[in-house]
Amino acid sequence: MQLSNYLSEAGPDKLNVIAIAWTEGRYGDASKPRLDRFIRSFHPSIRVVYADARVEKAFSPLVYVPANFMFNAKGKVVYGDGNRKHLDRHQIASLVNQAK
Repeated sequence: MQLSNYLSEAGPDKLNVIAIAWTEGRYGDASKPRLDRFIRSFHPSIRVVYADARVEKAFSPLVYVPANFMFNAKGKVVYGDGNRKHLDRHQIASLVNQAK
């Protein structure tokens, strides 16, 4: 919820979030409508990308899901190594400021 709170307070113009549906369908029935409802309830500005071979190659090796990555405006990774780390609102704000 920290990310949702940050997006609600700072606005999606400060941070664009892309969620990769990495395990959707791997552990049961995939449901795009269910995933879409969850994303809308979390924050409507989040876009979902479904994992395929190209996405898996770009983000591997992931150690944990979810994993946090942050890219600057030029597409360079400025935070993240594929390990799970929960970020609070202040850490998110700090990373966004550092990425400018």
